[in-house]
Amino acid sequence: MLFPFLTTTALLAQVALTTPLDNKGNKHHNKNSNNKPRPWGYFTNNTIYQTTGPEAITYPRYTELRDGTIIATASLSGHDPNYFPVFESCDGGAHWTYISNLTDQVNGWGFSAQPALTELTRPQGGYPAGTILGSGNSWSENGTRIDLYASTDRARSWKFVGRIAEGGRPNTTNGADPIWEPFLL
Repeated sequence: MLFPFLTTTALLAQVALTTPLDNKGNKHHNKNSNNKPRPWGYFTNNTIYQTTGPEAITYPRYTELRDGTIIATASLSGHDPNYFPVFESCDGGAHWTYISNLTDQVNGWGFSAQPALTELTRPQGGYPAGTILGSGNSWSENGTRIDLYASTDRARSWKFVGRIAEGGRPNTTNGADPIWEPFLL
């Protein structure tokens, strides 16, 4: 039961979809149609961020705030150091606004991949309800680190909170000891 939910969530979180669908899920191939992004729709042809030059964007992630605002990010590579640009939609995903960058403030390695976002729904750890938490994997040849950041101004700025976990250098070989994939609840 969880796998279909996660699959659906991953599809909705994609940064851009290439084939427009109508409200019944039928594919449209008319490039001149007036299909404007609709709130809480399929978000077809609704690019949040377009890469340029050597950039690549992976690991799209989002969280919906209690007031219905959607905060989205992804891992943006091609910069030194890499970081997670953060975007906001106040209309169910029909339109997006760039609001900040979630950056590595302590390692000097950048954020290479695997962002995670959530909103505190009650006060916790000295942070008020409404605080947005952001995490990601910062890595270099020296190791992998999952660090936690907090924003008390709706993701406009970020402060380092602490290190969640630390592992060996990034390596997917069996027996290696890196740390991967933060997920915040």
